Amino acid sequence: MINEVFRNGAMTELFAAAELIKRDWYVAFPFIEACAFDLVIFRGNTFRTIQVKSTASKNNGGFPRVHKNFEKYKDCDFIICYDVINRRWFIFTAAELIDRTSITLSPQRYPRNCENWDLIR
Repeated sequence: MINEVFRNGAMTELFAAAELIKRDWYVAFPFIEACAFDLVIFRGNTFRTIQVKSTASKNNGGFPRVHKNFEKYKDCDFIICYDVINRRWFIFTAAELIDRTSITLSPQRYPRNCENWDLIR
């Protein structure tokens, strides 16, 4: 039986890959679970590394919150977070989250990052 947390994480990675493929990126999956990134995307001579996170737990303000030590993803180019409750994607550069241990997925607080796949270039 597949652990539910692992299954949800794997499904979110696949959903993120599908979104990236729709936007003309090629997607590769590293085989090592301990790798600092979940996806490698490329188009032409451009390569990017992606860490994917998801959450369905809400904070006091009613928005989902991802609790992670983002420092360990400092070598990634982007961290993509999925709000399972509202079915929204938030795209951040790793540098935006490097000193954080959590992020609230609020479109009011992060309008630039909500569903803005063009941030990945």
